[in-house]
Amino acid sequence: MKISNNALPLKPFHSGGKETVTGLKARDPEKLKKACQGVESIFLNMMLKEMRKAIPKSGLFSDSLQKDIYTSLFDQQVAREVAESGRGIGLSQMLFEQLSGKR
Repeated sequence: MKISNNALPLKPFHSGGKETVTGLKARDPEKLKKACQGVESIFLNMMLKEMRKAIPKSGLFSDSLQKDIYTSLFDQQVAREVAESGRGIGLSQMLFEQLSGKR
């Protein structure tokens, strides 16, 4: 897959105020914190999905669309709860510190 050079350049948003790379104002750390938790949640969901692929099939339960949907929704909810609990894997905290300039 070839990426074209016609893509827009990625530049930080600057409106004259004190802005971070994400465009969130430095005086609004709660929104930045929520965004960082969202990134951690997505990462954890992907990790859980890949971990499930590594588990051998036992044959105890038949493969079905309903089981796949339930498992996917369960993994999403677990990832969201872990990320929003503040005791996740630390990715959201590291992102928050980096993007807010507190480091």
